This record gives sequence, structure tokens and C-alpha cells, in this order.
Amino acid sequence: MVRKIASLCLAAVTACGMLAPALAAFAPGDVVAQTQVGECLTFGAMQEALLEGRARKLAEIRRQLEGDIVKADLCLDAGKLAYRVTVLTRDGLVRKVVLDASSGQFMYDKR
Repeated sequence: MVRKIASLCLAAVTACGMLAPALAAFAPGDVVAQTQVGECLTFGAMQEALLEGRARKLAEIRRQLEGDIVKADLCLDAGKLAYRVTVLTRDGLVRKVVLDASSGQFMYDKR
């Protein structure tokens, strides 16, 4: 049951990633989110960071994660753009990681 829910969540996250270019027309692209340390970016600010090359797509750096992504946010963490990711491992455990959005390097890994 948990795997099925995780698979559905992964499908939803993937679908949102595929729809992002189409939805970008509805987001205020010229507005940059005013964020503080630890705050996550708005959809428009996330698109801007990806288009400017300040962050890589999560799909490019997720290969190093074993399991299904349940939740992911692009945030400012310690002055850097970082993905905060919740992963459901193959053995059913929840793993929280923070990945540098430009390099893909682990900044935090709680197993």
C-alpha cells in the first residue's frame, strides 16, 4: 500500500516537472521571490533559477537517490540553492536529504 502511494506521488511530481514549461506562462516570470535562509522558492522563482542555470533539474541529480521521491522543494539553505527531498527507500524507510541544486552533492542526509 505504501509503495503504491509513493508511486502515485512520484508520478504526480514527475507530471508537474513535465508540465512546468507549459505552466510557466501563468507564473509571474519577472518576479523573483524574496526569500530568507531556509525558505523555499515560489514556482516563478524556481523556474527563473532553472532557466538561469543557478540550479539543475532534480531529474538530472536524482539518480544518486535510491528509492522513490515523495516530496521535493527547491529552497535557500545556508545561502545556496538546495533541494530538500523526502525519499521512500526500497525497504520502506523515510530518508530526508538536502542536495546542492547546482552540483548535486549531498549537503545533509538523515537515514
